[in-house]
Amino acid sequence: MRIGRHDRDALQDLLQCSEDWLIERILFYAERQDYTQYTSTLKEAWRLSIEGLSTAIIETLERSDLVPELGPEEDFIADPVARFGILEARRHRARGVNLAMFLGLMKYYRQAYLDLLQESAGFDEPAVLDLFIHRFYDRTELAYCTEWSGTDAEAQIRELSSANLLLANDKNKYLTLFESLCSPVLLCDVAGKVDNYNNAAGRLLLGNRTSGEHYYAQKRHDLDPPGLQEELAQMMAESKNSLEVEKTYSTFDGEKTYDVRIERMLDVSRKFSGYTILFNDITDRRLWAEQLQDINHKQQALIENLNRTRLQLVHSEKMAAIGQLASGVAHEINTPTQYFGDNTRFLQEAFADLAACLKADQRLLAAAERNDLLGEQAREARTKAEEIDLDYLTGEIPNAIRQSLEGVERISAIVSAMQEFARPGTKEKTDTDINGAIMSVVNVSANQWRYHADIETDLDPELPPVPCVPGEFNQAVLNIILNAANAVAEVVGEENPTDKGRITIRTRRDGDWIAVVISDTGAGIPDEIKSKIFDPFFTTRDVGKGTGQGLTIAYSAIVEKHAGTIDMESQQGKGTTFVIRLPIVPVERNGG
Repeated sequence: MRIGRHDRDALQDLLQCSEDWLIERILFYAERQDYTQYTSTLKEAWRLSIEGLSTAIIETLERSDLVPELGPEEDFIADPVARFGILEARRHRARGVNLAMFLGLMKYYRQAYLDLLQESAGFDEPAVLDLFIHRFYDRTELAYCTEWSGTDAEAQIRELSSANLLLANDKNKYLTLFESLCSPVLLCDVAGKVDNYNNAAGRLLLGNRTSGEHYYAQKRHDLDPPGLQEELAQMMAESKNSLEVEKTYSTFDGEKTYDVRIERMLDVSRKFSGYTILFNDITDRRLWAEQLQDINHKQQALIENLNRTRLQLVHSEKMAAIGQLASGVAHEINTPTQYFGDNTRFLQEAFADLAACLKADQRLLAAAERNDLLGEQAREARTKAEEIDLDYLTGEIPNAIRQSLEGVERISAIVSAMQEFARPGTKEKTDTDINGAIMSVVNVSANQWRYHADIETDLDPELPPVPCVPGEFNQAVLNIILNAANAVAEVVGEENPTDKGRITIRTRRDGDWIAVVISDTGAGIPDEIKSKIFDPFFTTRDVGKGTGQGLTIAYSAIVEKHAGTIDMESQQGKGTTFVIRLPIVPVERNGG
C-alpha cells in the first residue's frame, strides 16, 4: 500500500510543527497511567524522545512511499529507523525498567501520534497514514524486543551495575555541587515543608557547620521555611511559578538581608513537586546602596548650596554694580542740588531784605499821597503796585521759597540715604545704628511704596549699636519692605487706589537681642505655602514679576550671616508681620 506524495509531505510538516503538542499528549498518558514514576522529571528529556521518534518516522517516509510490513524472516534490529527505539530500550533497562513496562509506555507514544492524525485535517487517505504509524511502531517494538531478549541475565546485571555506578557518581557530583553553593538553598515539598537544604542554608538557619549533615541525617523534616509561609501559601493559592521577596534575618553571623527567590520545581513527572528557595545575600549591596544614597543626598545638598551661593554672588555683584552706579548718580545730583539750595537760601535772605525795603517804600508812597507831594509819580507807583498785585507777591514768594527749600532738603535726604545704602562698606561686622539704617532704606525705597501705602515708624531711640554687616542688613530690610509693598498693592489696586494700605516698622530691645518688626495690611499668606516662603525661587507672583529670591536673601542675611532669627506671622485678609531679631553681642555662624 502506497502513501501519496501529498500525504507524505503533509505528515512531515505536521510532525515538525507539532513537537510541543506531542510532548503534552504523551505526558498526559504517562501521568494518567502512573508511568511518570519511572521516567525523567524534565520536559527536555521527553522532547528528545519525541524528536527521535519523529525523525525516524520522517526517515521512513523519505526512504519509501510504501507502508512497511512485518515479514517473518526480517532482521528488525538491522533496520536503521529502529535504532532510536533500541537505544531508548537500553536506557530504560539500565534504570531497572522491565520489558513489559517499556512496551506499555511505548503503546502510549503510539497513541499520541495516532491522536495527532485524528485531530488533523487535510490528508487524502488518513486510513493509510494511520496504518503507517501502526506499522512503524510495530517494527520498532519488534526490534527492541528482539534486542532485549538477546541480552542474557548476566549481561543485564553488568549493565545495571554499570548504570548504578554512573547514577551514584552523578548523585554525588550534584550533591557536592549543591553543598558547595555559597548561597543558601532550600528544597520544599508541595506542602511547603523543607525536604532538603544545603550547607550554606544550614549555617544560616541552624548554625550547622558540617557539609551534608542534613542530607545524611535520619530526621529530614526539622526546619520550616524561615518567615516564608505566607509567600508559599500565596504561590499555592495563585498557582504562581515564581516569587521574589526581600527578607532580613538575625543569623549566627549577625543581621543579614537576603533577596529570596522562590521557584516551582521543574518536574513534569510530579514526583518531586515542590519549591526551590534561593537566598542571595544582599546585605553589603544594601549597605553600599544606602551609603551611595547618602552620598547622593549630600552631593545634591552641596549642589543646591553651590547654586544658592552662586545666585547670591550674582545678586551681590549685581547689587554692587547698582550700588556703585547709584552712588555716582547721587554724587552727581548732590552738587547741583547744593547750588540750588544755596541760591534759594540766598534768595530767601535777599527777599527778606527787599520786602523790608518795599514796606518802607509803601509807607513813603502813602505819605507822598497824603501831602500831595510828587502826585503824578506817586499815582504811577500806586498803579504799578496794583497791576503786579504787590501784596499777593510779597505773601506768596516767601511760601514758594520755603517749599523750594523743603524740596531741596528732601532731595538731600534721599541722596544721603542712597549714598549710605549703596556704600560698598565692609564685609565685616561693625557697630551699626539700626534705626538710621532702617530710615535710609525707607527713604531709598519710597518710590516702591508711596503710591499704595503709608509707612509708620516707631523706632526705639534707646537702641544700642548692633554688630552687623550694614549692607546685608539693609538688603534684608529692603526686601521685606518691597514684599510688604507688593502685598499691599495687590489689595488696594495698581491704578489710582482710593485708599492706601499701611506698613508699620517698629524697633525695640528684647533682652540681649534687638527686634525689628515690619507689618503690612496686605492680603496675608495662605497656610499651605507658609513653610515655603523662604525657599529659593518660590514666589506667588506672576511670571516676570518676581524672582522668588527676596525673602531667601533676607533669610540668609539674618540667620546664616548674623546668627539672628527671622519669623513670620500671617493671617489671610489681615496682613503679614515679619520679626527680625539680631544679637547685641556678636555671634559667629557659618563664617558670619
